[in-house]
Amino acid sequence: MTVAKLAHGLVVSAQTHHPGGPLDHPATLVRLALAAGHGGAAGFRVASPDVVALLSGSTDRPVIGITKRRVPGQEVFITPSVSDAVALVNAGADLVAAHAATRGRPAETFGEIVAACHALGVPVMADCATEAEAHDAVEAGADLIATTMAGYTRETRDVVPPALELAERLVRALTVPVVVEGGVWDPAVVTAAFATGAYAVVVGSAVTDPERITRRMVAAIPPIPENRSAVEQVDARGPWASTPNGECR
Repeated sequence: MTVAKLAHGLVVSAQTHHPGGPLDHPATLVRLALAAGHGGAAGFRVASPDVVALLSGSTDRPVIGITKRRVPGQEVFITPSVSDAVALVNAGADLVAAHAATRGRPAETFGEIVAACHALGVPVMADCATEAEAHDAVEAGADLIATTMAGYTRETRDVVPPALELAERLVRALTVPVVVEGGVWDPAVVTAAFATGAYAVVVGSAVTDPERITRRMVAAIPPIPENRSAVEQVDARGPWASTPNGECR
């Protein structure tokens, strides 16, 4: 039933993009998620049991829980162990997402994580980087396959997210739902992702990272032509710019 609620929907990832930054607080991340829900999000993807617990008690939409925990020398850091997954389920996650890589794991196999979640009645989404990884994840019992890691692992450095070609191949080859995640930055990409046959699309920074969104907007500001006078340059900056004597307009 949880998976069905995500069908043809937009999942919003409300996570801490900048540890220690202004949004790095569970209640703040929950508010970001709930605001996205008002905008039509079908579900949410959040990190840590604390955020999962707060959000799951505030919404009836599916909450996908992950843990980000880096282990020195290991590549897998998204829900890398059974204990991480179980903690998310106990906090109220409706679905657990985990990197499905077979190598670079600090603890148990992906299959063991799937088995632990299924024993608790919770489905698992496999965050994958390659087609081979996705096939292995399905064999291990994954309920959904996501393109989350394509472009973010050593062997997929040449892939530029969103990995729509990978998604299209997976839709044709697999019998479980395929989710497009990673690099989705505008509505046209959302449309293109569903055109591949994707079951759902996950959007993160484009919705819940004000710092990165603002940087993109600031980068679009054109330079003031050098041949303009000082007064014209002030006028070009708008009504809130400072005047030459330092007063606010």
